[in-house]
Amino acid sequence: MSKPFYVRFEVPEELAEKAYLALAKAKETGRIRKGTNETTKAVERGLAKLVLIAEDVDPPEIVAHL
Repeated sequence: MSKPFYVRFEVPEELAEKAYLALAKAKETGRIRKGTNETTKAVERGLAKLVLIAEDVDPPEIVAHL
């Protein structure tokens, strides 16, 4: 049986709060990329500084390359 390519874990509350604050700050700038395609382009071009991936992506293979 093959190993899963991801590991589910409980995100510490402090880390989640910091992520939400970073997201709110980025939203004010208007430079947020949404969706797998736009995020992939930003990562490949070296523009992405932070990538937040939803916990409930189905199927998880969609974001496995990120």
